[in-house]
Order: sequence, then structure tokens, then C-alpha cells
Amino acid sequence: MAAIGNIIKQFDGSDELAQTQREVIESLSQLGDAKAEFFDLSLREDLRSAGQATNPTVPISSIVTSTRQVRAFTSTSAGHIAAEIKAALGAFIKGSPEGVLDGIGQLMTSALTVFLGDASASTGTIYEYYVLTEGLSVVRLDLKAWYLNVTAKSIYEKMERVSAFVAIKSVVDLTKIDFSTFLYLYQQQLFNGKVPEPDLQKALAVAKEIYKDFQDVHKMSGITVQQEPPPAITIHPGRAAA
Repeated sequence: MAAIGNIIKQFDGSDELAQTQREVIESLSQLGDAKAEFFDLSLREDLRSAGQATNPTVPISSIVTSTRQVRAFTSTSAGHIAAEIKAALGAFIKGSPEGVLDGIGQLMTSALTVFLGDASASTGTIYEYYVLTEGLSVVRLDLKAWYLNVTAKSIYEKMERVSAFVAIKSVVDLTKIDFSTFLYLYQQQLFNGKVPEPDLQKALAVAKEIYKDFQDVHKMSGITVQQEPPPAITIHPGRAAA
């Protein structure tokens, strides 16, 4: 799974075929950049409306960081997705227990391996989101990805698929979601990610402590925390885009 810029450098010959190949890959790179920019804008718009009746997903208070990348794939590079996702997730999410990161990483790996490795359609888009604890906070991680299969035989050996990825990390607004709703989403992820029982119980205990501390602070400040979840906020943390 290489940055597409590295693939472009491999086609630096002066002959006409090499120039044509380079132009094709540069066009694919520009298309990937445009997709990533569009995903970034659309995810931010969705996050602003999260928790409302028209968008019953976990509400946020602020966006804290984001990343977007355009990558090239071959059939052999798809096998390295797991290691790269775990490394990227570890750099993106700080302060979460190792077992939780492994579990979320496994969910993301499974989704993207199927999406990128076994995809037979010419193009596709996937969207997933997760909730987890990070240090003393509860955060939401949104991931949107797109791929396009390459049909030009002259560059097929170097790249079979071009992909764009966007990830955004936000702080969950705990004043707009009750703890039972968050806990349901969180533990479902841990179960699906096959987090070992000791790590699972430890992660849930940390989540309860974070929520308790949050409520205590708001009680002292006189702010009323919403105790009922927003309408229909029972969506599983992960969904494929149409």
C-alpha cells in the first residue's frame, strides 16, 4: 500500500509510453485528492448535524484532528493492510488501552480488507465510525474510503487500484448522549473486535469512570446533563456508504 506519489516517480522515463503512463497516474492522483477533499468536507458537515433527528449518530462537541491520504494498491499489498492500520490507529488515537486499539484495528482491518482486497466492482465507497475512550475523554473516529480499479494494462503491474482515505477524530458531546447509549455502542465494538475479557472489563470500567467524572464536574458547575438519548440514536458504529 504505497503513497501514489511514489508510484508516479517510477514512471519517470523520457519515452512517449512512460510519459503517457505518468500522466495517467497523475490524473488518478488528482482524482483521489478530489475525492479525499470531498469526503473531508462531507464528513465535517455530517458531524455538525450528528445527534439530530435527521442524523441519529453520536453527537460531538468539536473536531480535534483529521488526516487524508491517497494510496495505490496491488493484489499483494492488500495483505499488509492490518499492520498499516494498526500503526496509523496508534498514531491517531493516543491514550487508549492496547487491547481496545487492537479490537478497533481488527474491525477496521476486516472492513477495509474486504472492501479493498475482494472488491470486484470498478469503484466503491465505504464509511465506518467508532466510539472509544482516549485518556480522560470519549472520542468518535470517522473513516471514509474510496477506490477505483485501474484498467490500463500499461500501469496495472504497478497499481491495480487507487484509493482515498479520510479519518476525522472528534470529541463526543456527553451532554447530549446518556451513558447507556454510549456503553452499548462501545461494548458492541469491543465484542465484535474480539477484545479479551480482561481487557474488555478494564475498558468498560475506564469508560464508566470517565462518564462519572464528567457528570460530577457538570453538577458542580450547575449544568444539567441530558439523561435521555437523542431520538433513534441506536445505530451500530459502522455503516457502508451507498
